[in-house]
Amino acid sequence: MERLNIGVDLDAIFEMQINEHNCYNPGLLLPFCQQLMGLNHQVVELFVFSMHDPSVSSIVFDSLSYYGLNINQLIFTGGESTVSYLHALEVEVYLSFDEKGIRQMKESGILSGLLTRQGYKETLSFIFDHRLFLDEITYPGLGKWLPLIGYLQQQKYPISVELMTTRTCSVDRLVLELFKESNCKINAMCFIASGKGEDLIELYSPTVYFSACSQEALKPLPNAECILNIAF
Repeated sequence: MERLNIGVDLDAIFEMQINEHNCYNPGLLLPFCQQLMGLNHQVVELFVFSMHDPSVSSIVFDSLSYYGLNINQLIFTGGESTVSYLHALEVEVYLSFDEKGIRQMKESGILSGLLTRQGYKETLSFIFDHRLFLDEITYPGLGKWLPLIGYLQQQKYPISVELMTTRTCSVDRLVLELFKESNCKINAMCFIASGKGEDLIELYSPTVYFSACSQEALKPLPNAECILNIAF
């Protein structure tokens, strides 16, 4: 497995509220990052980015130590965009709650996932827009990210993977073969066919949503009757 450089927003690891241990409270991705840090550094390198002022760094390092996260790559930008930092450090996958930041990362060619639920969730749900796999918008980090997710699935880490598409954008067999070759199990493939008007994220409440860069987010088709969710 090739090494993958993953960037995570600090706000996804910690809720920036100090608890009785003089540390920040656990955030949504803390357990996931703990799992990643248990892997060989030849497989994963984890970078933490924050637009907070560097004055909070002492509490951040105390929190990392308290939760057993041996992360050395911690970058405070002091409010500046993290795009240039991610490129300089060759980060290939970025995870954040910041929708604007995610959009900037994707436009600059970095595979980026929008975190959509705050708080603890037993199973992390990763949803991929099928159009990510079209030749003209494929991200370099995608080919490394899928084998990593597949590996964690094999280790029984609670991860659910869903592939989203519509009736007008059929899933090519080559895409399914890519998941198979990566040993990444698709738990469900969802064909959007609901005319209720809700946003995709509201319908499915994924933990991480990887949408295509240059196109509108997948939404329910108008005047249709149902959502067809096919489990694999």
